Amino acid sequence: MQENRKKFSRFALLALENAARFAFNLGFVILFQLLFGADNTLTGVAIGVGLTLFPMADYGIRPLTMAGIILGLLVGGGAAAQLALAAPWIALPLYFLFTLLLMALTCEPAQYKPSIVFLLTFVFCQATPVPAADFPRRMLGITAAGALVAAVSLLCWRRRGWTNEGRRTLGEQLRFCCTPRNRGLILRMSVGLALAMFIGMELHLKKPLWISIVVMSLTQLEFHDTLQRIKHRTVGTVLGGVLFVVVFQLLVPQEYGYWVILLLGYLSFFTPKYKHKQIVNAVNAINASMVLFDATAAIRNRVLCLFGGIAIVLLLYLAESRLRPLWRKLHAAAYHPQDGDSLRGLPEGSKFGVFSV
Repeated sequence: MQENRKKFSRFALLALENAARFAFNLGFVILFQLLFGADNTLTGVAIGVGLTLFPMADYGIRPLTMAGIILGLLVGGGAAAQLALAAPWIALPLYFLFTLLLMALTCEPAQYKPSIVFLLTFVFCQATPVPAADFPRRMLGITAAGALVAAVSLLCWRRRGWTNEGRRTLGEQLRFCCTPRNRGLILRMSVGLALAMFIGMELHLKKPLWISIVVMSLTQLEFHDTLQRIKHRTVGTVLGGVLFVVVFQLLVPQEYGYWVILLLGYLSFFTPKYKHKQIVNAVNAINASMVLFDATAAIRNRVLCLFGGIAIVLLLYLAESRLRPLWRKLHAAAYHPQDGDSLRGLPEGSKFGVFSV
């Protein structure tokens, strides 16, 4: 009996904590939407994630430097997404270069995944473009919310006593991220997201986010992690589609749909597992797309975009596996030129920026 009471107390505490987190996230998104418009709702979602993550984690970077990275990449993501849409001929290189910069600064420390917030903001802004007249309001929202996240993070880090001592500068963070181990991930994410965003734009997909978010989510450092995520995301998409049809088309009247979505969002806080969250994500995404599609078309487009994103990710892994031996041969030739002239005047291990010769 005593053990059961302890279990109930722990569960009750967890339920209250999750309710508080859920309410905070929902409140932030609603306030952001009220201040800066419904077109910026997803942007508010991404920045809200940053507000709950950044103040709590020790990234090993000097506080002011990390605060500058937070504000700079959030604002840069909004600007880059809109600029590419205004000038389509620069879209592909701009998507690539911004993602490259983002990953080169924030792919480490990997256990905290600091890049996720910036990738989400960039992807959401690109997938939900606003007219030129509304762009200043979007940038004002991103700048204000980004400054809030940076300021709150600085205050929390200071309270924890995290100072500059023993922490990385901007240059050191760049070198920490751009190690030989991470370069494949950085390039695959940069090329993959650029391709996914460009394809969504050129094909005039009604939900371009559905392909770019797949590429972002499935691109992992290790191939076996990608395969695991492909399996979980595929199963989650199928189950989410079935659950949506059963719950929203057969069981729950339309006027109660909003409350069911909120309940699912709250329940998702109880599991950190990727495979479970994908079911909830699929239901939420299909429900949100009902203003554009009927249920059948929404599920079909969701599945097609999933397969398109998987194809991009796997093709890039294949390209990397084919090019890696060639790179190693070139690298070896650069270090040990047969004629002794290729690197004359350069010490072995010379570096250009953060990449070694």
